[in-house]
Amino acid sequence: MKDLLSTRSSWILLGIVLAGTFLRFYKLDTYSIFFDEKSTMVVSQGIVLEGANQKDVFTQPSFTPADFWKPKTIADYYEAMTRSDIGNSPFYYLLLHVWMDVFGISDYSARSFSAFFSVLIILLTYSFARRHFSVTTALIAAAIVAVEPFFIAYSHQARNYSLTFFLTLLSTSYLLSIVENANAGRRSPGDYAGYIVSSFLCPLSHFLTISVFLGHGLYALFFLKARYWLRLLLAGGLAMTGIAWWLMYAGGQWTLYTLDYQAKEYRRMAETMPYNNPYGIILPATPANVLQKSIPIFSDLLLFMNGLSDALTGKKNIILAVISGMVLTFLFHSRTFNTWSLKKRSIILGLAAFSPMLLYSQNRLQLVILSVSLLLVSMFPIVHKRASPAEKKRLWLLYIMSVVPTFFLIAFAFKNGHTYGLTQRYSGFSFPYVIILLALLAQLVVTLKADFRALIGVVMLVQSGFVGLRLKEFYQDRSQKYGYFSEPRPANPYYKAAKEIIELYQPGDTVFYGAPRVVPFNEMGRTFLAFSVQDAQLTNLYLPKDARYVQVLDTVRVDKIILRRHREGKDLELADLSGMRF
Repeated sequence: MKDLLSTRSSWILLGIVLAGTFLRFYKLDTYSIFFDEKSTMVVSQGIVLEGANQKDVFTQPSFTPADFWKPKTIADYYEAMTRSDIGNSPFYYLLLHVWMDVFGISDYSARSFSAFFSVLIILLTYSFARRHFSVTTALIAAAIVAVEPFFIAYSHQARNYSLTFFLTLLSTSYLLSIVENANAGRRSPGDYAGYIVSSFLCPLSHFLTISVFLGHGLYALFFLKARYWLRLLLAGGLAMTGIAWWLMYAGGQWTLYTLDYQAKEYRRMAETMPYNNPYGIILPATPANVLQKSIPIFSDLLLFMNGLSDALTGKKNIILAVISGMVLTFLFHSRTFNTWSLKKRSIILGLAAFSPMLLYSQNRLQLVILSVSLLLVSMFPIVHKRASPAEKKRLWLLYIMSVVPTFFLIAFAFKNGHTYGLTQRYSGFSFPYVIILLALLAQLVVTLKADFRALIGVVMLVQSGFVGLRLKEFYQDRSQKYGYFSEPRPANPYYKAAKEIIELYQPGDTVFYGAPRVVPFNEMGRTFLAFSVQDAQLTNLYLPKDARYVQVLDTVRVDKIILRRHREGKDLELADLSGMRF
C-alpha cells in the first residue's frame, strides 16, 4: 500500500510539474523586452547600457558587430553591473551568461532561465513541505505554486527574481534542518554547509534577501537552543563574506552611493510630484499611504484573496462585506449553530454570505469572496492548534517568513520617506511559506461539515475563475498588476531588425540607428556620450559576433533603424521605435 501511495504521489507531482512548466513557458518570448530586461541582456555580456564601457566603439565614424562584441574583461563586467543595475545580482548575471553561452542570446533564452528556476521552486516547495509536514501538504503546496500568478509572471522576466526566490527557500530549508537537528542533539555538517553556500549566494542574487536572514535570525533566537547560537552565527558570518567582498572590493563599490541617491531622489519625487514623475506613482511615507500600499502585498500572498484589494471600492461595500465575514466566522465557531440541522445551517450560511449582494453597488462576487476569505483566515488558529508540537515550531517559521520581508520594506519606507519600494516583487520571498500554510488550511477545510465545505468550495471556485482571468490578462500583456503594461507590446523590434539585417545586408550597405540625446540622472548614469546608443546595442545583441556590417549612429532620425542599400541608393526602414522602447 505504501509503495502504491508513493507511486500515485509521484504521478500527481509529475502532472503538477508539467502543468507548471507549461504555464511558465507559454508565450515566453511573445512580447518585447522592457527596460529592466534590456539591462539584463547587456549586463550579462559585460556591456553597460548606454555604452559607458564602449566609448571606443560608439565614438568611431562607424562600427561593426565585431567591434561591439570585442572581448570583455572582468572590469567590464563589474562596470556593467555597477552602472546598469547598481551592482546588484552578480551571481544571477554569471549564471545567465553561462546559460546564454549554451543556449544562445535571445529573449527566449534569457527568460527561460527564469522559467527554469520557477519550475524548480515547485519541486523545492514540495520537498520542503514533504520533509517537514506531509506528502499531502507537499502536493497541495506544489499545485498552488504551479498556478500562482506571481510566480508565473516573474518566470516571464529576464530578471533575478525566480533565482532569488529559489535560493532563499533553499537557505530556509537548510536552516530548519539545522535547528531541528541541533535541538535533537544530532550533528548536521551537511546542513551547515548547504546553509552557508545557499545563503552566500542569496545576497549576490538580490540585495533584499537580507530581509530573509532577519527572519532566520528571529526564528533561531526563539527556537534554537542557546548553546548552538554561536555555530549558526559563524555560519551566517561566512555566508555574508560574499556580499561584503562584492561591496568593498569588487563590482559593488558604487552601490551604497547609488542606493542613497535613489532614496533621496524618490523622496524628492514623493514630496514634489508624486503622480507625475519618471518612476511611476511615489507617495510620501505617511501611515495612511504605507497602509494603502501594504494591504495588497499581504492580501495577494493568499491565493484566495488574490486581487481583492484592487477590486474592492466603496466604504459601504467593504463594511458590509466585513460584517458578512464576521457573521460567517461567528457561525463557524458557534457550538450552538453547529448543533442545528444541515438544511437549516445551509440556508443561514447562504443568506449570511450572499444576501449582502443585494446591497453591494459593484464587484458583488469579489465582495462575497472577501467575506468567505475572512472566514478562512479565522481558521488558521485551528490549523495551529491541531498541529503536533514539532509541527507547531515549524509553523512559527512559516509565520515569521510570511511577514518579515514585507515589514522590512515598511520600515525602510518610513526611513526613506517614500513608498516606492513597497511592491510585491521585493517581498516575494514570502510566497512559499504562505503557500504551505494554505495547503494545511485546505486539508482542514475538507474535514469541515458539508455546509461549510460547500460554501467555501463554491466561492473558491469563483475565485479560481478570477485568478484565471488575471492569468489570461497576463498572457495577453494587458495586466498592469503582473506585467506592467495595459496595452500589449509587439514582439521585440530589435530582434526583428537584427534578423532583417542578417537577411538583407550586402557589402557596401550601411545600418543607421536612431541616437536621441540623453541626459544622465547622476554620476553612475554618465556615459560620456551626448546621445543614446541603446538601440544600436540592443540590435547588435542579436547579430553574429564576427559580422562586418557597417553601422552608424543617426542623431536626426532618432526613432528609426534604417538599412541604406548601396546599390539601389535607397533606405529601407527596419523598425520605427517611437513608443516602442518600453
